[in-house]
Amino acid sequence: MPRSLPRAPLSGFFLTMLPRLSRDTITQRKSDWGIVGKFALLIAVMGLGLMLSVSAAFAAPTKAQFIQKGDALCREVQRELAPLVRRAQAAKSLPESQQWPVAQRLWADQIRIQARFTERLRAVGVPTGDLKARSIVSGLDRGLVLARRVRGAFARRSTTSLAVVLPEYIRFTMALNRRVAAYGFKVCGHS
Repeated sequence: MPRSLPRAPLSGFFLTMLPRLSRDTITQRKSDWGIVGKFALLIAVMGLGLMLSVSAAFAAPTKAQFIQKGDALCREVQRELAPLVRRAQAAKSLPESQQWPVAQRLWADQIRIQARFTERLRAVGVPTGDLKARSIVSGLDRGLVLARRVRGAFARRSTTSLAVVLPEYIRFTMALNRRVAAYGFKVCGHS
């Protein structure tokens, strides 16, 4: 007794979508194949439309677009960072014991803003084949790693760790800002 092969679960569904094909007459067969051809053409056109819309959505920006969108994001970040600068200035007058937790919260807030910026700039995309732009975006990830180390040193109240990680963060940030400005940004990378 021959065993039947299992049917693909959706094959029956797709077959019910097609009009019934008749094998009664040659005339009927030609029109059936015409319907099948039109159905195949419809699927091909829909597939092509989908591919074109997806590729347009993921098209890489030009260098000018990358700079323009990046600078717009940097303007937003500057506005978001302004209250943190005021809080940091106010914290200077606090007793030293209260400065540690305030500094940790300030760095945590800065990291949230920085991470959101990095995510949004990454979503803009980088110009095709532009290694400098790709390096700038990956540098933002390195900056986040270093900022988290600084926040951790404040959380541990470790002056020894801060003496190492804070200068490393500052050196890296200054170098990245110089590269960003040299790339052509008008807002990003400028103090």
